[in-house]
Amino acid sequence: MLLFVVLWRFTAVSAVDVLCDTTRTPEQLADTLDVEAARANVTPHSPHRATIYAMVLPGLGQVYNRQWWKLPILYGGVGATVYGISWNSRNLKKYKNAYIDYSRYLEDKSKNPDLPYPENPSWEKVYLGGNVENFTSQQQMNFQTQLKNRKTNFKRNRDLLYIVMGGIYAIQIIDACVFAHFYDFEINEDLSLNVQPESFYTPAAGSMVGLTLTLNV
Repeated sequence: MLLFVVLWRFTAVSAVDVLCDTTRTPEQLADTLDVEAARANVTPHSPHRATIYAMVLPGLGQVYNRQWWKLPILYGGVGATVYGISWNSRNLKKYKNAYIDYSRYLEDKSKNPDLPYPENPSWEKVYLGGNVENFTSQQQMNFQTQLKNRKTNFKRNRDLLYIVMGGIYAIQIIDACVFAHFYDFEINEDLSLNVQPESFYTPAAGSMVGLTLTLNV
């Protein structure tokens, strides 16, 4: 009795034959041999070298991997981060000086109520509302708190951007290493899978009909 099954034969008793080179035409085999010979003469792409390049100079690992298109993205992110760090650092310096000077002014004024208001104080360079000289005690406290909060915000933003910069540096190293590992990885254009019926005989099961899966790689 014939048993119709789909068999996976990797040995003499199993059911599927995976045919690699026997189903290729002479032209395909010649092309494969040419490709393998060319690869043998090419220096292997080194993930270690790509990693070192990326550590020495951001983007150099991507250049080594011939992924030129990543450079504008990388240095665009680096440029934006550097600009953000610079902008927050400048404002942090302004508000820090304004907070320190205004706090010192309030302290001196509490000791000497007749203390004259300074000319062109640093806090008026960051506050455009004016009339700081005539602030009430409550307004003075609120203004001092506002200067402190702005100083803290700019410092936090600057520190976060430093972390972002470190993240960009680490990511481009990982990217260079990972893609260097896949640099020589190729998929054959002749990759295909054919399914054909086949009949065969085994002493244990007798005559059988199954399917042969032919994988060209």
